[in-house]
Amino acid sequence: MSVARSLVLACCLLPSAVCRLESQTRVVIVSGLGGEPAFSTAFAAQAEALATALHNRFGIPDANISWYGEDSVGHTPHYRGESTKPNVEKAITNIAARAEPSSQFVLVLIGHGAGDGADTRISIPGPDLDARDFARLLAAFPTQRVAFINLTSASGDMIATVAAANRVIITATKTAYERNESHFGAYFVDAFTKDGADTDKDGRVSLLEAFRYAQLETKRFYDNGSLMQSEHAQLADDGTKEGSAAPTGRAGDGALARRFFLDGGKVATLAAGGDPKLATLYSEEFALQEQVDLIRAKKGQLAADAYDAALEPLLISLARKAREIRTLEGRE
Repeated sequence: MSVARSLVLACCLLPSAVCRLESQTRVVIVSGLGGEPAFSTAFAAQAEALATALHNRFGIPDANISWYGEDSVGHTPHYRGESTKPNVEKAITNIAARAEPSSQFVLVLIGHGAGDGADTRISIPGPDLDARDFARLLAAFPTQRVAFINLTSASGDMIATVAAANRVIITATKTAYERNESHFGAYFVDAFTKDGADTDKDGRVSLLEAFRYAQLETKRFYDNGSLMQSEHAQLADDGTKEGSAAPTGRAGDGALARRFFLDGGKVATLAAGGDPKLATLYSEEFALQEQVDLIRAKKGQLAADAYDAALEPLLISLARKAREIRTLEGRE
């Protein structure tokens, strides 16, 4: 089967797959030991703020969001227990056992990191979880889209061990030697709890948008304080063992993150608000955009006429869908 024909077949299958993804995202948030009250409070606040936003703003069911943290954080709607190694491993293993092939799994780490190379770890109560542990646990998701978001200090070295195909890796630092307090994590959470990260105004926040937002705000923090920046976030999603500080989102690092959303976003909001027709139109528009991205990512593998033949009808359909949405919203 030719590449062009394969792309056409894949595009025919994409709309239903995209719609399923919106209701099949499961998230595990792990906040580690603070070491002192200020950090414990900050890590717990970030974890709960992210969990709350994913439910309230982006429509992920409470049952699909699990937060494990220090036992002192108290009980909230998303708190499932202490962030011990056995608890986290059991939670991820259970999700993997019942995960649909086309679903998404997102693992977020918040806290202090240490070690280097494959020994890089997050500090949690009892034995720590290191890069090898996470690689092993995530291997249980062979067909699902996976996002591993490590917002801890000294997190950069995990990329080489955890990276794999169909997986987005985000780390707060470039290497394990950037061990000072990380501010990137707080801003990454802000990307979902505040307005401003949705740069293309489609009602959703992609992982690439969240990464860029947090990266910009982190730099602003250091610039405003006339401080030397001691953390340099990285993103890797092309299966290689190295991350990038400037993913383009078109080819190489960033292409998958650009299409990776934690939620149904505008679709979920419209459906919940009693406007199923508009929700369906947005869902179809997102599916068409996914198809366009897929073909554009394969441009180098197609002859020019085959590329144009595959892309043109999708762009026409996308334009028509956008017009339907504008008309229904009264913008035309």
